[in-house]
Amino acid sequence: MVTQVITVPVATESKRSLISGVTIPNLIANSGEQACHKFVEYFIGQIRNPNTREAYGRAVQQFLSWCEQQGVQRLEDVTYLYVSAYVEQHPSSPQTVLQHLAAIRQLFAWLVQQRVLDQNPAEHVKGPKYRAKVGKTPVLDADDMRQLLVSFDCSHLTGLRDRALIALMTFTFARIGAVLAMNVEDCFLKGARRWIRLQEKGGKYLEMPLHHTADDYLHAYIAAADQQSDLTWGKGTAVFRSQQRGRVGVLSDRRLHRREALAMVKRRAQDAGIATEICNHTFRGTGITNYLERGGSRDIAQELAGHEDVRTTALYDRRASKVSLDEIERIRF
Repeated sequence: MVTQVITVPVATESKRSLISGVTIPNLIANSGEQACHKFVEYFIGQIRNPNTREAYGRAVQQFLSWCEQQGVQRLEDVTYLYVSAYVEQHPSSPQTVLQHLAAIRQLFAWLVQQRVLDQNPAEHVKGPKYRAKVGKTPVLDADDMRQLLVSFDCSHLTGLRDRALIALMTFTFARIGAVLAMNVEDCFLKGARRWIRLQEKGGKYLEMPLHHTADDYLHAYIAAADQQSDLTWGKGTAVFRSQQRGRVGVLSDRRLHRREALAMVKRRAQDAGIATEICNHTFRGTGITNYLERGGSRDIAQELAGHEDVRTTALYDRRASKVSLDEIERIRF
């Protein structure tokens, strides 16, 4: 059975979206043309955030492939028991399982709404219980963060770019996607202070003044990038660009991708001698944690981080979870 592929138009750069095609799972394809079109409509029209679209698409694909392995041949044959069994046997963390269940439930709800199916088999399926008290994202302490920021070779443009990118994520609490989506016009002056504009989840825009350290690093990068003669630099162009292949320190006009950023931060941490296994999200967590440890308001941290619920911000508050070595050494035999 051959998987069908429907290609949809690539969104314009101004919309900051990457949509090159939508793969139709076999169970959807077997349900007819209407099911295929409604499947595409759901992912293109109902999910605007590209990261959510990618994650939900992967979750749905895995679930429907699993159903095929169980002998399911038609979409309407997917029942409550199949969804429950999938959730029960899923080997990933509770957070991942809950995300998969949300993706499955929302897709089937859409297909019911569009009259492709009569009922939603995932509607009443319960996911695993999960309640986090402290976030699991690895963060850097102040010493490691300082060590990282001074480790960059800023004699070339790539070093300036990497330092500015990491500083922005740390000092603004921004998600990697929001920082990489920034265009040149999203960095602007208000009086003597540089501000940035970030597009966060839900299409919301957040404007904030830059910390003086982040301002210095961003200004140094932009000033150097503006001097590269073959680099298009103006309104509508990306702030953070990928490096030209085979040319160290020379950037291209292509927007830096999150996977390239991830490889960069891991490489930079290793070069700086930092043992913590970090990721892009580390710097958002590091900034929020440091801010709270230094007496910052949890409500302000919530606003700057763009969290809908203060309980999400609380996951970054590790002050109460730190156990001193002196306390551990109280144990004696």
